[in-house]
Amino acid sequence: MTDLDLRPVVVEPERVLLLAASSPAELGALLDRPDNDVLALPSDTAAGARLGIVDPTPRRLALARKVVARGRALRGRDDVWFSPNPLLRTGTTAFVFPGLEADFAPRVDDVAELLGQPVPDLSTHSVGRHGMAVLAVGRLIDTALRRLRITPAALAGHSVGEWTAMIAGGVVTGADFDAMLARTDLDALRVPGVEFAVLGTTAERVAEAIADRPDLVVSHENSTNQTVVCGPGEQIEDLVARMRQAAVICQVLPFRSGFHTPMLAPYLGEFEQGVPSLRMHAAAIPVWSATTARPFPADPAAVRALCVRHLVEPVRFRATIQALYDSGVRAFVQAGPGQLGSLIDDTLRDADHLTVVANTAQRPGVDQLRRVATALWAEGGDPDFTALTPIPAPAPRFADWADRFPAVRELATLMDETAAAVEAVLAAAADPPPAALDRTLRVSTADMPYLVDHCFAWQRDGWPDEDDRRPVVPATTVVQHLIDAAQAAAPGRVVLGLDDVKLRRWLDAAPAVEVPVRVRPLDADRVTVELGDYASGTVVLGARYPQAPSPWPIPAGEQPPKLSARDLYAQRWMFHGPTYQGMTRTHGVSAEEIRAQITVPTAPGALLDNVGQVLGHWLVNNHPDRWIAFPISIDRLRFHAAPPAPGSTVDCAVRITDLDDAVVRADAQVRVGGTVVVSITGWADTRFDSDAAIGAVHRFPETSTLSQRAEGGWWTAAERWPGLASREFYLRKYLGSAERDEYAACAPTDRRRWLLRRVVAKDAVRGHLWDSGYGPLFPAELRVRDDGSGRCTVTGVAGLLIPDLLVSVDSSHELGVAVVGGRIAVAALDDADVEAARERLARFWHTPEPQPAAAAENDGGGLDLTESCPGVRTELVANPAGLPTRHYVVAWTAPHKEETA
Repeated sequence: MTDLDLRPVVVEPERVLLLAASSPAELGALLDRPDNDVLALPSDTAAGARLGIVDPTPRRLALARKVVARGRALRGRDDVWFSPNPLLRTGTTAFVFPGLEADFAPRVDDVAELLGQPVPDLSTHSVGRHGMAVLAVGRLIDTALRRLRITPAALAGHSVGEWTAMIAGGVVTGADFDAMLARTDLDALRVPGVEFAVLGTTAERVAEAIADRPDLVVSHENSTNQTVVCGPGEQIEDLVARMRQAAVICQVLPFRSGFHTPMLAPYLGEFEQGVPSLRMHAAAIPVWSATTARPFPADPAAVRALCVRHLVEPVRFRATIQALYDSGVRAFVQAGPGQLGSLIDDTLRDADHLTVVANTAQRPGVDQLRRVATALWAEGGDPDFTALTPIPAPAPRFADWADRFPAVRELATLMDETAAAVEAVLAAAADPPPAALDRTLRVSTADMPYLVDHCFAWQRDGWPDEDDRRPVVPATTVVQHLIDAAQAAAPGRVVLGLDDVKLRRWLDAAPAVEVPVRVRPLDADRVTVELGDYASGTVVLGARYPQAPSPWPIPAGEQPPKLSARDLYAQRWMFHGPTYQGMTRTHGVSAEEIRAQITVPTAPGALLDNVGQVLGHWLVNNHPDRWIAFPISIDRLRFHAAPPAPGSTVDCAVRITDLDDAVVRADAQVRVGGTVVVSITGWADTRFDSDAAIGAVHRFPETSTLSQRAEGGWWTAAERWPGLASREFYLRKYLGSAERDEYAACAPTDRRRWLLRRVVAKDAVRGHLWDSGYGPLFPAELRVRDDGSGRCTVTGVAGLLIPDLLVSVDSSHELGVAVVGGRIAVAALDDADVEAARERLARFWHTPEPQPAAAAENDGGGLDLTESCPGVRTELVANPAGLPTRHYVVAWTAPHKEETA
């Protein structure tokens, strides 16, 4: 084999473990044996509980044992699917096709290869092209799913996805639709230019907000808590500002089309003429329209009319999903990339269902199809896993011919010799092109000891559980691993930089994890590198570094920083330990720029990590109300010289290019002696809530709380971490590993409430212990056990001794309350439910308990419980600013001595 290996790299498919038993207990018995014995078990199709695991590592097997023992369904966490009562024994499956989304990054090359089809045109340079790319990917995924013997009982789509559903269901043939497109100039498609904004609230609330704005219309009712509005840009901007003041999460979308509103009607043009030309057929599989939330009619004329209505009327996706569920659908397969599955989960949050995505930017297409098949098998389906293996091409018949015709053997030998000669000439004439590469990166603090100084969660000195400290691979160390993989695939080449770096999720180093690394050439000078589903990027190779840009001038209006670089570390504004503490001086800060000096640390990627710290210093200095931020992407990074050596001193300048509540974007330069050696464009950090209280918990969790003490001695916590990313961030501040397992075992719809109750209970206990003379206490030093009755027991962890305590805890919507020793309850209150709140709180004291002799004074907004519940105090409280406007009544009793002893 020469260095120029032109043969394809063969990657072994991921293993799938499929186990079934008549009950969860019987399935647990199968798992109660060594890992190797479990892996040797044959698949079964017993009519009972089912478990499917993709790539069954020891960690995933351990998770499966815990989940099966609890007997509650788990649908996809860490590639484990468990169903104690498979949904498809009585329910059916629907394919749901996505529409246009801002982040369109399908992974379909290997899917097309599997099916023997060409890779679709994925161009998105115009609205028309983007729509057709989405439709083509949906059709490809539909074909792949059918090959896996996954057949839907119903089809639906979101926006453009409804056309995909029509083709998949046979209402329109693919050939007819393609012919119509061939007659249409997609690049000339004109749209009205109005803007869209997505609002994180109900359609009813949005309708009230725009009632006095006739130019604004609801274009999409996506889910219970997501609505899209369309209209003129200035009015959209004003609406977003007003809704944000009311604590509604909003985002202006990049599309300017007016689809699904009356504003598009004058621009339909060729589409309005082309739709009547299509031959309509009775659906082979029921196709549901998101315009009517019902199946398509059978009459061809009615179908054509509905197709036009679909373009100018709102998308009623929430109602469509609910109607599908009511019709018996229990498994929803998102047949394409995007966030459609989250809308389904939001709509069906309280209903037992499965949502699984058939294509994602985080994983090769065939690997994701394997997960779809596993998920549906666990729910009682019967997919054909063998269909994921490409059909081998017929073997050449040269061998047969050579036996019969000696001249053929001589010809084959001559061809081999000629190919070898050409290969040798090419190898001598130029550097070898990058090779495909697949390997594994082991991530742990043993393999990467420098990560001990990059832990997100402060814990007590000597804390025994490394996982609770959460050592994490820095985003910039991830970038270094992308570079290292590219260099291994192209030895001798110089890495000039990276493009389109995506940092999708944190890569934890405890417990240890094996991460697949995949390198694939794009051309002679570029390779794509994927670090599992954690990160990806395009590495640019060459023979010499590109010319350096001019250094930026010192910005006007620069001032000394409010905090020095040393104070930034000493006061824990940065969580980094000594190995990553490279900022030695901050020269100055302006409204849009910061300049600092960095002494290059020794850890891999630590120089770029310190560039991120300089950006963090700018946020601390200029925006202390929202300063916590972590990298999510880099558009372009270029090296203009060899990377500076550890211990050398460099200057860094960071220039802010965009800032909103969600993301900060910046460009940066690293200079040596006035010459730029690294330039960065489009560094993006996601931002987290970090007001004074939240920031204090991030910096000093041992002496700070997310909850507040009320005058009556009870504690209240308002949930300021509703998003998945922020929730994940703060739960690691409060929960030890055993409690995180409990959290993971909760149904997704219960996790917010579960976490809120743990936070307020721990803060109430820590406050009680501080009153008793205890010193600093980290939340993870306490273990809360809640039996669901509202009374919790709290014990110390890892040697912490505390008195026996009973804690009462309750929650409603965004508010959690707790009291040590007494009883407490909370109910949301509005003009319509005073009596309901009274009954709910009164039921809390239905069991007789010792009560103080005299009733206490009440100020519960007219909700007086003293007559029916002596000794109960009530207080009216409200959500703090930044959360939905809501009032609550809190009712509590004072602690009894025997309950706090």
